[in-house]
Amino acid sequence: MPDAMAVGGFGVKFGEAIDYLKGKLPETSQAHDDLAGPVHGKVFTVTGATKTDLVRDLHRSITSAIENGTTITDFRKDFDKAVQQHGWQYKGKRGWRTSVIFDTNMRSARMAGRWKQLQDGKDRRPFLQYRTAGDARVRPQHRQWNSLIYAVDDAFWQTHYPPNGWGCRCTVRAYSQADLDRKELEVSPPFETKTREVITRDGEIKDRVPVGIDPGWDHNVGQAWLSPEVALGQKLARLPRELQGIVTDKTITPAFEKVMNDNFKALRKPLEQGVKAVPEPAITGFLDSSTLNGLAQAAPDLALSSTAVTVANARALGAASPWPVSWVDELPSNLRNYRAVLRERASGSLLVIPQGLIDGALPVATIRLNQQTKFGQAAQVVELGKATAAALGDVAAYELVVGSLPKVAPAAD
Repeated sequence: MPDAMAVGGFGVKFGEAIDYLKGKLPETSQAHDDLAGPVHGKVFTVTGATKTDLVRDLHRSITSAIENGTTITDFRKDFDKAVQQHGWQYKGKRGWRTSVIFDTNMRSARMAGRWKQLQDGKDRRPFLQYRTAGDARVRPQHRQWNSLIYAVDDAFWQTHYPPNGWGCRCTVRAYSQADLDRKELEVSPPFETKTREVITRDGEIKDRVPVGIDPGWDHNVGQAWLSPEVALGQKLARLPRELQGIVTDKTITPAFEKVMNDNFKALRKPLEQGVKAVPEPAITGFLDSSTLNGLAQAAPDLALSSTAVTVANARALGAASPWPVSWVDELPSNLRNYRAVLRERASGSLLVIPQGLIDGALPVATIRLNQQTKFGQAAQVVELGKATAAALGDVAAYELVVGSLPKVAPAAD
């Protein structure tokens, strides 16, 4: 009899898994690790597929396969049509390549969908047990994790929730306290995560991942789908500071930027009449490498707690500011596509100057660093205002971190 608490196999319709795949935005890429792992929860890529229409067709085929419960044989027919239509010269043999694409997306979708179910039911079953396939193909490290039990919200599952690599067949099983008592099971001792550095052929460090997990897979696929900004923030926080900005630069692609904008805008939607308003904290972006490098020069003694940029209440933000609603709604894009970033000498706050003008003045987003937020210590947007280029050019008050301000015309004699 199938275990209702374990994940079903391919060919079984699974609403949450379908939603996971359908909600992805197609994007071209050269390699799987072009993007940080958590971004794949919202962005669909196929390694080496550099034509947008090709990626879109492959995404449609994969989504159709899980939606209709079709097999890899059916997917291969669609794959062949897409390859022929777009003239794609892919690497590897057809059988291997289609298996990787099909299995990777199916397993990720099912485990992402399962995570949503686990979150919805964690009041009844608050514990998860790591489960391997139990055969000779299981990776030695994954075999060591077999039967580990932790609370659903334990940090272990941020990095070790399956799948944990290419071809990983591991899953989880949910338990109530009564289940544990009946089976004489106990929560495992705190897990000590050991990490390794991922080195390029040129000898450069490009990532850091837990031992036993493939690069690009050190995230929770379900969390990356439901809370992509949080998952990415957790990933960045695990990296050494010198990598955080670099990973941010390559990860916040146009597709993921749209995801962040859409998520932020959704938080700002007016509540239905009669519903009590509650604050909606949100992550609106991450400091990029240019800002981090400039900040290191401007304030070398500053110990930055996090590169995440947050707001305390997305709904209330900008209510009394000169920013138009449309500008506030797209705050993630406005913070990322800046004209300049300044540092206020007196307070140490950052002033992000987005592109464009508001009533002839420069828009200004004031960000305080190392604030206590719902997401831990992080930067926080505290004010949306505007100022003239002349005022911001006061070198006694402000220090340029990155970018440039518009030139101010000299005063007439």
